[in-house]
Amino acid sequence: MRFTHLEKATTVLSDHPVRLTSAYAIGPVELPENCGVGREWSNYFTHEDWNLERACEEGLELSAGGRAACRLLTELDPRNAELNLGVFPPLAEQERLLLVSNLRCMAAQEVVIRPFEGTGQIWIDGMLVYAESGPFRLHLEEGDHTVIIIAAFIPDEARSIRISGNQICDHPDVAELQREFVERNIRFHMAWLEVEKSAEREGEKSPISFYLLRKDRVDLPADQTVWVEVTDDAGTKLDRFQATWEQEQRYAWDEEMTGNTGMLHFTVAYHDHEAGEHHFVYSVLVRPLSAVVQGLQEEYDHYKQAHVRDALNLNAARKIQIEGLLEELKRLTALPEDPFEIWDYRVVREYIKLLKQIFTYGCAEQSQHSFSLQEKNIFVSPEGIGEGFFVSRLDNSLQRYTLQLPRSFSAERQYPLIVLMPGKRYELGLPDFQQRDFGQGWEEEAIFVTFSCRGVTLGSYIGEAAFLEALDVILQSYPVDEDRIYLTGYSNGAYAAWAMAQAYPSRFAAIAVIAGAPHPKQLMNLSNLPILNIVGEQDYLFDQAYTAPATELASSHFKGVVEHCSNHWDTHELRLLDGVLGWLMQWKRDVAPQRIAYRTERGRHNRAYWLELAKMDEHEEYAELYGEMSTTGELDITAVHADEFIIHLSHEVMALELVQVRIGARIFVLDLLEYSRFRFVRMESQKRPSPEYRLIAERGRGSDVSSAKETETEQGTSGIKSAGRNARRHGMGVLDVYMDRLHIVLPSSYATPEEEQAMKRTANALASPRTATWNPYIGVHYPVVSAHDISEEELADSNVICIASGLTRHELLQRHQENLQFVCTEEGYTLGGDFIAGEYCLSYIQPSPWSAYRQMLVVATNSPRMLGKNLFMRKLIIPGYFNGLHPYLNKEIIVYDSKGVRAFNFISNQHDTYIL
Repeated sequence: MRFTHLEKATTVLSDHPVRLTSAYAIGPVELPENCGVGREWSNYFTHEDWNLERACEEGLELSAGGRAACRLLTELDPRNAELNLGVFPPLAEQERLLLVSNLRCMAAQEVVIRPFEGTGQIWIDGMLVYAESGPFRLHLEEGDHTVIIIAAFIPDEARSIRISGNQICDHPDVAELQREFVERNIRFHMAWLEVEKSAEREGEKSPISFYLLRKDRVDLPADQTVWVEVTDDAGTKLDRFQATWEQEQRYAWDEEMTGNTGMLHFTVAYHDHEAGEHHFVYSVLVRPLSAVVQGLQEEYDHYKQAHVRDALNLNAARKIQIEGLLEELKRLTALPEDPFEIWDYRVVREYIKLLKQIFTYGCAEQSQHSFSLQEKNIFVSPEGIGEGFFVSRLDNSLQRYTLQLPRSFSAERQYPLIVLMPGKRYELGLPDFQQRDFGQGWEEEAIFVTFSCRGVTLGSYIGEAAFLEALDVILQSYPVDEDRIYLTGYSNGAYAAWAMAQAYPSRFAAIAVIAGAPHPKQLMNLSNLPILNIVGEQDYLFDQAYTAPATELASSHFKGVVEHCSNHWDTHELRLLDGVLGWLMQWKRDVAPQRIAYRTERGRHNRAYWLELAKMDEHEEYAELYGEMSTTGELDITAVHADEFIIHLSHEVMALELVQVRIGARIFVLDLLEYSRFRFVRMESQKRPSPEYRLIAERGRGSDVSSAKETETEQGTSGIKSAGRNARRHGMGVLDVYMDRLHIVLPSSYATPEEEQAMKRTANALASPRTATWNPYIGVHYPVVSAHDISEEELADSNVICIASGLTRHELLQRHQENLQFVCTEEGYTLGGDFIAGEYCLSYIQPSPWSAYRQMLVVATNSPRMLGKNLFMRKLIIPGYFNGLHPYLNKEIIVYDSKGVRAFNFISNQHDTYIL
């Protein structure tokens, strides 16, 4: 089929990368799901040649009858610089939208095309070149080339097709990244396409139809014989056959051939132009995944019986690793909770392979890694790659991490740690690490790890709690040089890296961020942190992600890289390159910088190197600390909205015995030989406009200025004497309850079925909060229990949300009424000494009655229907730190009554008051 008259839909490729700036849109057209992959989709139209200018008036006649609409698109979407497809309604299951354009090459050249996932299929001059198969390259002659995109759905904004030729890059850093990108992700690569829809977890039926696609059409010749070897899960060779590039092919098997194997593995062997051999492995389930998992569970039972007396081979880490792998496979047998989670046959294959390796070699393994036999470590491959698990303290769920250890790993050494922050709940896994092989050829080795921040949380609240917990698991399990911890991430992962670095600048040595934005008001926190910041020129976040940090942080520590003609989704392909990861390794944490500037809106985020904010002015929304250290032993400190702050210095850090500190007009002398912590407490003064401080010198904890972690006791008790106040909760509000282990406690009985239904619905909403991002799913579900089913020990070790409709029916709240900050009755509630009658729904956070170090959120109402009407109780959507303080959720009290929704904080003074 040939389309003509495409002059109005022409994009010129000359001296810079381009996108399709105009195209004819045909459809929506109802086409079979597998249409296009190895099969001719043009048969669904009646004519061989179509004049698209005329078709805009007449439509295109379909073989099955009727006509498909045709229109010229020229409007661009400002968020991605791609053609605006928002004029079309969502496509039905069998519908497709065809975009036809003309690409005019001003010279013969090698062309690299970088589509973002979800694009559909791309045909160029009648050849299928892409089908959700990743970036590719080909040679195009000078002249016009017809480009056809077959879209199976219309994404909201996550679209990109970046087309680049032989352009000269004006930035050497960008040129090097692009060269490595082609080398790692395109050169010599191929893709295995399924012609029929995959049966996924149900297992394929014989025969299967497939299509071998060259992603590299420059170095992989089309006229070669491709061999495919078939093996089972044990690696036994079952068959070998010939195949051909870019043709539909079928392969049949029978039960006698497959036996008890769960998967068949097809290893494709092919050659490049220089006769170099390459391999690609594709696997299909030939039995239902549930049956495969059952067989693996039986193998595990035999494994435990055979080695029950050998504690070395059933250590805790190995045991939870096996059970975690089995649980993940069981989870994959059903549809995922997260609608954006994609079935990945590679994960299933590698989990089965890893489990069988453990069962076979886990008892008498002769690994080159001595750590394999240490009790606290997991089983890893000879390349040092493994999948570990831990039981999360936050919600009792099983969480996984993927890591790669150095090939010459020694438990006696400490290694740099590079944390790959995920772009979604889990972005990278075992097969990704095996394919990438991080750090290969580096002069210095490092540990690479990725783990979940529970979703697209932007490193905020639950995301922060999950990050800190998982990082702590890694630090306890592996020998990490804590002066060389690095963060890197793309999009959501970059947001999270920015957020953690701004909150805890003294914990990390450097960060590399791609297409993510920091909190603009707290960029000063990063003045001592090396940052590599990569952003696409057409990224809709460019001002926030690049311009603001480049302006604020201009120094030798900050390196900004802009890729020309790239939008937010193009730079996704740059995130795991050595040019990014290797840049991090040159840096080491500066434990005592001469100058410090730190701003915080949240009491939890309170430490920057040798300065710590102990208590913020409770009437203010932020506090700032500035410190400058001279080589002669003088410190200048400026504190803004700080009631208390601490200087952490010792003789080992400054090599001086006495240090002078200037705060405003006063000078203090610090004895570094005798003390290491110097607490400054603001004094009340009506006479002086600037704050005055008194000094309290302290011995003991905190002499290490590089530490960002305080003991739980100090963190919990700071400010707890104030009624309803906790210094660490400042700026967190009711969301502070999500920063640690959490139980949601309901009463054991209800007045009516309607009350029970309303309260359980609210409990589930609070147990599974959401985000306002492109993927609202957060991978948590906190335990929901009745008051009779939780012990005093569990209450003392957990934050608690108590939901009550009438305090007398909630046993825990009734028992601790004297500790509650509000008096709530059937008729109304008391606020600031005033009784307010009528229906209400009141949410407030306060110290837990069971532990001074935990938080309790009380949700109280006298009318269950108010729970359903309350926006924050009906569906809790958690914001991100980079947006600043939320007007409601970052307050400690939220009231919903006849006056509407109001939010405010506890303010402590001689008489408790509540200020809106």
